[in-house]
Amino acid sequence: MTRLLRPVIVVIAVCAMLTAAAVSVNAYMSIRVPTGSPGQALPVRWDLNNTAARPNIANRRVLYEIDDAGCADAAGFQGPINEFEAIQNSFAHWRDINESEIDFEFAGSTTNAVTSASDNRNVLHWVGSNISTGVFAVTVTTFDTTSGQITDTDMELNDRDFTWDTLGPTATSGWIGRAMIENVVTHEIGHVLGLDHPNNAQSTMFYASGPGLISQTTLEADDRAPIIADYTNAGVTDPDLGKVQGSVNDGSNPQFGVYVTLVDVSTGENVVGHASEGAAGPFTLGDFEIDNVPPGNYLAFACPVATSTLGSFYNSAYTNFYPVVDGVSVGNIGTPTYVQVAPGQTVTGVSLTLPSASQNPFEPDNGSGSASAIANGEVAVSSISPSTDEDWYSFTTTQANQQVTIRVLSDAFGFDLNPTLTLYDTNGSTELASPDFNSPVYLSSANDIDEAAFDFSGVNYDAEIVRTMVTPGTYFFKVASRVGATIGPYLATLEISDIDVSPDSVASSIESSVPGIAANSGGNFTITVTPKNVFGRDLNAPNTFDVQLLDVTGSPAVLQTITSASTPFTFTVNAQATAQVVKYGATIDGTPIAAEISISHYGTLSTTNSRITLLEDTLNANGYDRIPVMIELRDGANNPLPDGTIPVTVSTSAGTLDNGSTTGASNVAATFDSATGYWFIELVAPANTGTATLTAFANSTQIDSKQVSILPRATGTGGGPTIGTGGED
Repeated sequence: MTRLLRPVIVVIAVCAMLTAAAVSVNAYMSIRVPTGSPGQALPVRWDLNNTAARPNIANRRVLYEIDDAGCADAAGFQGPINEFEAIQNSFAHWRDINESEIDFEFAGSTTNAVTSASDNRNVLHWVGSNISTGVFAVTVTTFDTTSGQITDTDMELNDRDFTWDTLGPTATSGWIGRAMIENVVTHEIGHVLGLDHPNNAQSTMFYASGPGLISQTTLEADDRAPIIADYTNAGVTDPDLGKVQGSVNDGSNPQFGVYVTLVDVSTGENVVGHASEGAAGPFTLGDFEIDNVPPGNYLAFACPVATSTLGSFYNSAYTNFYPVVDGVSVGNIGTPTYVQVAPGQTVTGVSLTLPSASQNPFEPDNGSGSASAIANGEVAVSSISPSTDEDWYSFTTTQANQQVTIRVLSDAFGFDLNPTLTLYDTNGSTELASPDFNSPVYLSSANDIDEAAFDFSGVNYDAEIVRTMVTPGTYFFKVASRVGATIGPYLATLEISDIDVSPDSVASSIESSVPGIAANSGGNFTITVTPKNVFGRDLNAPNTFDVQLLDVTGSPAVLQTITSASTPFTFTVNAQATAQVVKYGATIDGTPIAAEISISHYGTLSTTNSRITLLEDTLNANGYDRIPVMIELRDGANNPLPDGTIPVTVSTSAGTLDNGSTTGASNVAATFDSATGYWFIELVAPANTGTATLTAFANSTQIDSKQVSILPRATGTGGGPTIGTGGED
C-alpha cells in the first residue's frame, strides 16, 4: 500500500498552572514548562520516588486504570486478545527498555472513568463523543510547574470515528482499515511519560500514523533515548552509548527550537535528535545535547520543527530557515562534516549556521543537460517545488563494477515530500532503474524504500537505489515527487564503492573469537581487526594496511603487528598466566580505532560472585508476558567467567522458563551467548499474580536467587461507550 500523506494521529492537550521554576538542560522533544526566556524550561516527568504525594504511584510504578466499558468494537476483534490486555501490552513495550527503570501497573478497571486533571488517577477510556474528528486519541497530562512533576495523566481513545482491533503477542501485521490499539496506545504512553513529537517518521513518537499500521508498536532509538536519560536504571547500562553537543544560529544570533538530528551515513537512518534549547550555568540559548547516541558516523541535519504538532513550549521555535547539513552551505553540493561518535564518548562543538528560508537550490536543473554534479560522499539539500519540479544530478564512476548507493530522504524527517528516484544511463535518457511500476526497469525502492505498510517496520516513503555500474562513465539520476502530488525539501546522498579506501577510526572493528579464556590454560584465541571506511564498508584487497594489536588495559602496549597486508587481520593471542580482564585495541596505519574489546582470562568458578541480573523485574499475569533473565558467572577475583561448557540451569516458582527450544519450570538450561559471555533465558508469566522466585545453578550448584513480581492482568467488562456525533477540540 502507498499513501501520499500521513494523517494526524494525536492532538496533545496539556493542563498546567504556569509559574516560574529553575532551568533544565535535559534533552529531547518533551512536554516542557517554560521558566523564562525561550529555551528555558523544565522537562515534564514522573518522580517515581514521590509516592507519598502521588496516589497514582506505588512501588516506583506508575498506576493506571482502564474504563470497565472498554471498546465498542471488541465483539468484532480479529485479534486474539481483548482491549484491556492490548493496553497493558502497550505499557509493557516501554517497561522493556532495559536501561530504564520506568514501570507500570494496572490498578484495576473502573466504572468511574470521568477524567479529571486533578484527581490523581491515570485513566484510559474510549469515548463516543467530544473528541476531535479524525483523531485517534488525546492524552491530557497535568503537571506541577514548580517541579515539572507529572501529577495526573488521562487518555481518551476515539470510538466514534474508528473501528479498533488488537495485535496480540505473536501477530506480525495489522488489520487493514482498523485502528490498532497497541499502535496508538504505545504512542500515547510516550506522552504519559512526558515526551513530545520528534522530526523522525520512523519513531513511535512521530505525530502521524494510519489505520492498520503497527510500526509505532515497537520503540526506536529516538524513543528509547529520552527514557534512558530521564528514568535511568542504574543497574543496567549500555557503555557504548555516546553524546553529541552543539549549537545552532542564524548567522547572527543563536536560535531556539531548531531540530538537529543524526543521520547514519551507513544506512541513511534518521537515528536520534533534539531541538535546540539552551545550556545552564549561565543559560546559553541555541545549544543542544543529544544523549544515548549509538556509536557510528552521522550527518548532523538541522530542520524546522512542526510547531502545529507540538506542545505550546515550542510555539516560538525558530522555523524560518532552510534545512542544512553540517559542513555544506545551502545551494552547494559537498562533503559534510561527519559527527563521529565513538563508543561511550561525547562529541562537542557541532555548530550549524542556518540559511534563510527563501531557497530552492540547483534550479534550473530539469534535465540531464543541466544536471548538478555530485561525487562520492557528497550530499545535497534541495526542494521539489512545485510538485512537477525535477532535480537532476550526475555522477561519474571510474572503475568497472562500482556499486553506487543513492538515497533521497524527506519522509525520514516528517516532510511532506514523497520522493522518487530514476537512474539514467550515460546518454541521460535510457532508464536503468525506475519508480514507475509499469516500467521494465521498475525498482520498488526507487519509489518507496519500504512498501510493506502493515508490518513492524512500517512504510518508508523515501527512495533508494543500490546498483552496480558495470561500465565506467557519467550517469544521471532524477529526484521527483511521486505522481507529482507532494512538495518539500529533501536530503540526497551518494556513495560509490572503491573510492574511499581510508580506514575510519569509528567504523573499523575489532572482534574476538571468544569472550573469555581460562587463565594459565595454555590455550589461545583469535582477535580480528577489520579496516572499514566512513560508510562502514570493509576495505578488502587490494587495499593493504599496517595493523597493530594493542593491550589498552593501562598505557597502550603493542602486542603484535601485521604489516603491508590485506584483510583478514587475525591475531592469535595466548591465555594470561593469572586471572584478569585484558582490554584490547588496535591501530590501523598508526591511527587508533575507537572500538575496544575486553577479554576475561578467568580463574575458578565462584558461586558467591556469580549472579542473576534481572533486566526487568515485573511481569503481567496474562500467561504470555515475558522478560529476559541474564546469568553472569564470575571467578574468585570477580572476573567474568564466560565458559560456555559450564551447564547453567534456572528454576522458577511461578510461570515457565523458555530458552528458545525448551520450556519448563525446573532446571531449564539457559542459553550461552558467545558475544556477551552471559547466559540468557526468558521468564514467561503465569496466569496468577504473586511472586516468581528464580534460582540459577552452575554445575548443579546454586549460585543466586532473585524475585519477580507478577502484577494483575488487565481485565474489564467491555461493551464500549455510548457513541455520539460530532467532534470537539
